[in-house]
Amino acid sequence: MKVIGRGVVEGQAAAHLLSELRRLDLFAPLSEEQLGKLLFFVKTLEFADGEIIFEKGDEATWFYLIQSGEVEAYVPGIFGSRVLSRMGPGDFFGELALILRQPRSAGARCVGDVICFALDRADLEILMERSPDITAAIKNIAQRRFGVG
Repeated sequence: MKVIGRGVVEGQAAAHLLSELRRLDLFAPLSEEQLGKLLFFVKTLEFADGEIIFEKGDEATWFYLIQSGEVEAYVPGIFGSRVLSRMGPGDFFGELALILRQPRSAGARCVGDVICFALDRADLEILMERSPDITAAIKNIAQRRFGVG
C-alpha cells in the first residue's frame, strides 16, 4: 500500500469523491457542508495488482471506497481461497469490522492496480461522533447487509 494523498482532496479528485460519496447510502444523510468536511479525513491509497489489502482475522483499521480497479473479497480454505464477491469503482468495503471492532470476516485482494479513498478508524469515529445520522445510516446498512446492528 502506498499513500498517495492525505486529506483535503482537491480539484477534480474532490469533485469525483463528492460525487461518489453522494451515491452511497452510508453518506446520504450528510449535507453538502458535512461532505466537504469529510474530505479533510480522506486518504488516497494505491495498491498493486495481487496485493492483499487485509486478511481474514486482521484487525480492522480502514474503511475503503474504490476509486479505480477491482477488489475481491475472499475466505481462505484448505484447497485455496473462495471468492465471495468482486467490487469495483464506487463500491465500499471494510466498514462492518471497523465499526463493530471485530476482526475481518474475510480477506480483500486487488485484481489489477487499485486506488481507494479511505478513512481510518480514528477519523471515522470522529465523523460518527459529529454526525449521529452517519452512525444511524451505518447501523442500518450493516443490518441490511449482514443482519447485525
